[in-house]
Amino acid sequence: MTTAPLSRLNGGRRTWGRRSSRRIAAIATGLLLPLLPLTPALALDDGEVPGKSLSTGMVVVIYVLVPLGIFAVIALLSVLPSALRRPRYRPGRPWTHDPLWFNGPDDPDKALTGARPGATARGGASAEW
Repeated sequence: MTTAPLSRLNGGRRTWGRRSSRRIAAIATGLLLPLLPLTPALALDDGEVPGKSLSTGMVVVIYVLVPLGIFAVIALLSVLPSALRRPRYRPGRPWTHDPLWFNGPDDPDKALTGARPGATARGGASAEW
């Protein structure tokens, strides 16, 4: 059984499918949603007497200095951990710290004096222990 295209069944007219209606709804939402915050500006005047206006200095403080201050605090908090860290060792530079033996014996000096050079001459990747 063969099916005829949708345009033949409807006399050459195309019907709106779910995909098309979803696409139109998404486009309409994308166009109208940014206008939602503008609705108070479009409201009719209710006759209230406006209060005192802000001075130029106060406008500069509110719209320039406060955002710059917030930016400076965030920048300082992001740089602070690396600024407080002590200098790290970089390969190729001389080692300036005390020697440290990780996971070694409790008394490293005794372990070094008791070590036999011949006992460690073999082994490694060859697995000749």
